[in-house]
Amino acid sequence: CSWYLHSNYPLQIKMNKIALAYLLNLLARRDYSAYEIQQKMADKDFSAEDIEQVLTHCQQKNWQSDQRFCENYLSARSRKGYGPTRIRQELQQKGIENSLISQQLQHCEIDWFAVAENLFNKKYAKFDRQDWTPSLKQKAWRFMLSRGFTSDSFTHLLNPEQD
Repeated sequence: CSWYLHSNYPLQIKMNKIALAYLLNLLARRDYSAYEIQQKMADKDFSAEDIEQVLTHCQQKNWQSDQRFCENYLSARSRKGYGPTRIRQELQQKGIENSLISQQLQHCEIDWFAVAENLFNKKYAKFDRQDWTPSLKQKAWRFMLSRGFTSDSFTHLLNPEQD
């Protein structure tokens, strides 16, 4: 519009509309970390300049937020029975900064003992006390560690007679 060009409004930097449309299409489906977006857009052969420009634009509009992504990811993965160690590792792989991960893990209201207990009971509810051989305990130990729980979160579940 001509009134825009003749007014005192600063001209916006031309943005690649295809790149913006692609990014908005991604964000309409689910949250992504900035790193994931950069990787996906680079795979589609968008220039680094276009990627940076549209990503910055979306972050300024609060359409993309690594903090929100981290909160949602932490919540979703904990509901699926994953512990803090595993979730931390997955978030690091998704390009989230360690300081943000630590902050979110500290301030989340997730009871990791309850998550570990629910997972343990779901997986091992069918076993009676006499079924707990040393090899089954080792298997359960490895399973809980692989799910990202520290031994403090589940050791009491492996030794019910010591409660």
